[in-house]
Amino acid sequence: MTFSKTQASDGSPNIIDRLFRAPVERHVLDNGLTLVHRPDFSSEVVSVQVWVKTGSIHEDALIGSGLSHYLEHMLFKGTERRDGKAISREVHAMGGGINAYTTFDRTVYYIDAPSTAFAGAVDVLADMVLHSTLPEAEVERERGVILREIDMGLDDPDRQLSQALFRTAYQRHPYREPVIGHRSLYEQVSREELYDYYKARYVPNNIVVSIVGAVSPQDCLAAIEDHFGSVPRGRLAPVQIEEEPIQLASRRESIIGEYNIFRGGLGFKVPHLSDDDSPCLDALALALGGGDSSLLWERLRNQQKLVHYIDCRNWNPGGSGLFWISYICDPEKEKMVESAILLVIKDVCEQGLDGSVVEKAQCQALSAEINGRKTMSGQASRLGMGEVVIGDIYYGRRYLQRLEAMTADDLQRVARRYLVENTLSAVTLGPASGSGAVDDLAEVDAQAKHDLEPIEIAGGVRLLLQPDHRLPKVHLRAVMLGGPMYEPSGQRGVSALLAELLTKDTALHSAAEVSELIERIGGKFSASGGNNTLNLALEVLPLDLEQGMDLLCNALTAPSFEQATFETELEGQIAGLKEEDDEILDYGFRILRERFFGEHPLAVGSDGRVEDLESLTREAVMAHYESLLTAPNLVLSVCGDFDADAVRIGLESRLVGKLPVCEFTVNTKADYSFGGASQEVERMDREQAVVLQAFPDVGVQDADFVVGEMMNELLSGMSSRLFERVREDKG
Repeated sequence: MTFSKTQASDGSPNIIDRLFRAPVERHVLDNGLTLVHRPDFSSEVVSVQVWVKTGSIHEDALIGSGLSHYLEHMLFKGTERRDGKAISREVHAMGGGINAYTTFDRTVYYIDAPSTAFAGAVDVLADMVLHSTLPEAEVERERGVILREIDMGLDDPDRQLSQALFRTAYQRHPYREPVIGHRSLYEQVSREELYDYYKARYVPNNIVVSIVGAVSPQDCLAAIEDHFGSVPRGRLAPVQIEEEPIQLASRRESIIGEYNIFRGGLGFKVPHLSDDDSPCLDALALALGGGDSSLLWERLRNQQKLVHYIDCRNWNPGGSGLFWISYICDPEKEKMVESAILLVIKDVCEQGLDGSVVEKAQCQALSAEINGRKTMSGQASRLGMGEVVIGDIYYGRRYLQRLEAMTADDLQRVARRYLVENTLSAVTLGPASGSGAVDDLAEVDAQAKHDLEPIEIAGGVRLLLQPDHRLPKVHLRAVMLGGPMYEPSGQRGVSALLAELLTKDTALHSAAEVSELIERIGGKFSASGGNNTLNLALEVLPLDLEQGMDLLCNALTAPSFEQATFETELEGQIAGLKEEDDEILDYGFRILRERFFGEHPLAVGSDGRVEDLESLTREAVMAHYESLLTAPNLVLSVCGDFDADAVRIGLESRLVGKLPVCEFTVNTKADYSFGGASQEVERMDREQAVVLQAFPDVGVQDADFVVGEMMNELLSGMSSRLFERVREDKG
């Protein structure tokens, strides 16, 4: 469809050109205030809107307190020249109406009035926005009003569902906090905090005035200069807004209560309004759920009788947005509804949309844009949105041009790109009898918490499996006894080096190829050596599990220990030890360990000694591998999103016959006797000093091990008695 086809036969402009043929004036005052104005003399009315670029996401340390919304209420309560009643009386007397709203990223105050009252409307709004006094008595009185508003929201199921969707979809970004604020935080807001926020954010260089109506450009600019221009530019401190991390798995929240009907919502992450895909997502929302002939309405309501109501919208005025499908159904149909919605989405992704559906969506979007411009207020809102949210007052033209050029392939493309499971956030609200989603989650939790029973495979390898389908990731770990207790004299650190080399060259792949393979699939493959073990850790996405098992099993059964790689990793381990000795705390711990354990193997850390490593050979590492890598000394654990039987079979087939099955001798004992209390001083040329103390304790297998762990917890951290005594009391 092209909107130009609606061009009249006499050659008059097409719809897009007609909508945007009126010129727009844009001025920036010396104090930083921005004015956008479109003259429109089609009727003797004017809409004056003041857009303050501050909303609930800008409340900084008081995020979630509802400051922006509170302040919106208070700006109607009096200025230096008017009390609250005078504001409403003046606007009423001029034949106008005044109102305001607050959202995540802006607060907007507006007056719609006869154009003859233009100067008065500008005067009232400028006085409110720049000169409000926030009387103490009114602050407390309005607090009660908003508390009742918060309580009303808690009783509104639709609002509860909406807030649940936002806090589920956004884990870090302040979109998760309700604009009105949390009751407990809002109750604590003081008049001083409110006033400080007002003075910090309501400055000319953070304000846009949008005006549309029967006012000339000259009169418009003069009035704004007169009423807003005398206030100096303010110091506008930047607000750090936490970015939302990439969502890697679907999320759910269920609200159960005394409700008669079931409500649900599915949200998918989508980009900002200015993104090139935004018009296509708007059209896709209309095609899926924009009216009684939409795909979801027709299939789920008319054909399958699953829902009483279903709707779809694309909300994306901020840094990111949500493609949101909401529905109402009977409690017992909840599971079927979500499955049916996802099936429709799957069909669109796989089969696309009929051209007639796309053309209808284009017409609906065009009509919505035209309807939004029917009034002066609607036009002023469009200008304000372009300037404040997008930074382009001509965005509407670009939007419609993109919409005009859109094809069915574009809608299928954005559906495939954005309506994907890992960005899905699902919320439900209903009676307990319809809490199928909760039941599903409980089942998943139960699966994730079952007792681990070792399975013996491949001649003695112990396998532990813990399926957990909540996150699309699989973690594999191979652990074997090793470390200081198993290292020959003069070879301290060989276990840690062995662990690192196992993640490198194999009979099938070079070290570089192993790195390329794991990074290509977005996985991780690492090694570490401890006081009594060495282990390999690998994580992959479920789709790449077969390749992950290949890499891990090749590392365990077919390492090639290339000389060049051996030398590189050996040098790296030695350099790490030398680097630690440059740090006074690390150096102190090394000396303390040597003094405390004496001749015991634990006197040396898992990375060994420099002098031992400098004489270590590749053949010594290979011999150490032969002594440790036996089936009875290997434990494999797999956790995450996988099928237990498939993994068991896959690992056994890769390991059977490839590991020695000879008996492994466990060595957990070495001679040690505590030599009694002692004190030693080690000097370094540093600016600071450290004091380290060590006390004998039991091993990890002793029943009293947990006591030592508790002592460590009690004496650690800023709230501990030790911290208070040493840092706070003694300084």
